[in-house]
Amino acid sequence: MMTMTLAEIARAVDGTVFGDPAILVAGISTDSRKTEEGELFVALRGERFDGHDFIPTLRGRCAAVLTEEDAPDFSGVKVKDTLQALGALSAYWKKKVSPLYTVGVTGSVGKTTTKDLIASVLKGKFKTHCTSGNLNNHIGVPITLIRIEEGTEALVCEMGMSDKGEIEYLSGLVRPNVAVITNIGTSHMENLGSREAIAEAKLEILRGMEKGSVLVLDGDEPLLRTQEAKALFEDHRVIYVGFHTENDVYPMDIYKGNDHLSFDVVAGEKEFRVTLPALGDHFIKNALFAAAVGLACGVSEDHIITGLLAYSPTGLRQRIYVKNGIRVIADCYNASPESMQAALKVLEGAEGRKLAVLGDMLELGCLSETAHRKVGSLSTRLGADLLFSYGKVSYHTMLGAVEEGMPKENAFHTLDPKVLSEAILSQLREGDTILFKASRKMKLEEVIALCGLEE
Repeated sequence: MMTMTLAEIARAVDGTVFGDPAILVAGISTDSRKTEEGELFVALRGERFDGHDFIPTLRGRCAAVLTEEDAPDFSGVKVKDTLQALGALSAYWKKKVSPLYTVGVTGSVGKTTTKDLIASVLKGKFKTHCTSGNLNNHIGVPITLIRIEEGTEALVCEMGMSDKGEIEYLSGLVRPNVAVITNIGTSHMENLGSREAIAEAKLEILRGMEKGSVLVLDGDEPLLRTQEAKALFEDHRVIYVGFHTENDVYPMDIYKGNDHLSFDVVAGEKEFRVTLPALGDHFIKNALFAAAVGLACGVSEDHIITGLLAYSPTGLRQRIYVKNGIRVIADCYNASPESMQAALKVLEGAEGRKLAVLGDMLELGCLSETAHRKVGSLSTRLGADLLFSYGKVSYHTMLGAVEEGMPKENAFHTLDPKVLSEAILSQLREGDTILFKASRKMKLEEVIALCGLEE
């Protein structure tokens, strides 16, 4: 965690100290409700709030403030733009700590899972710090960097985006010497318009990297194998990861158990077997990314095996458990056509009746209706016995399922979470497997609670 005097902070952000320049701060806060003694409160301006309004409430609580306005009775640093200063401060602290390995992770889906798997692998050899939860945007990444402890040897930093220029900015703060691009999907199509544009936005991660850095890429993605893309990689060491054997790292002899995956990791002359406490082909590829990063950073095969076995999903991502005789697959954090397909394939492998509760996938723009219809069609093809679609656009999910051959009486749609839970409970019985999957804003975890199926 960052520990600096106000004088040093002012130099880092090109600001002006007011009050006592020798005051030592430990850590930062951007939320006045959670600010603790000794921290630097950063007053950010947002669409619905202005942190400067809350500075008077912090008297006697924080050590100092970072502000664009005068703050009587406080010590702190005054700057022109607190958001810009937050980024500059985080980059300064990261450079000061100077981890041996800095791994930047981006991609359309699978970023957080891959980040967690990489961190689990690196912890076997290095003192490791990684992004907490989903702090992956222009505010979250600086917070992640400022939380790095002195002596940290490996940093794993997730970087998200919704538009052009965002990854370039974040990469400039993080300065990764290992970068991972998990895939190029269709998330954020609403803003970027095409997969090619999404690929370009993800490849902005290169702009914060030195020559000779390592790129770990989705080798099954054609957009990352074009001549134009390869021209960008000329000064870097590229490791392609994927299911096909022409990749540098790929799996062999895959075994899918009821609650785990087991497979051989093949990486050049190295071959070793790993076990992962998760289900779905997407987890295999995410684990391959972690193995590839581990090998690139000099982690032993034994530590990679141990790290992958120790993985545990975080937050609202895929959690599989049994409640009241029902097997629940709760995956409520986010959704895209690619992640929906992955989740439905997990459901396909389940025993007993298969129920799919699928909510809206957001930020798909003009592709939205077609994408939802395809997901509905896929749910029927992959053997879902009952479909419960939830949300405005998910009406098309129901239509797609019925068009593919699901009986109309087995496909249900609503906009009301209470009605949805009642419909689910009217059909649910012991021995069933039920999947909950939707974009975060749909709050499907609340439906799970209404059904009494929370873990």
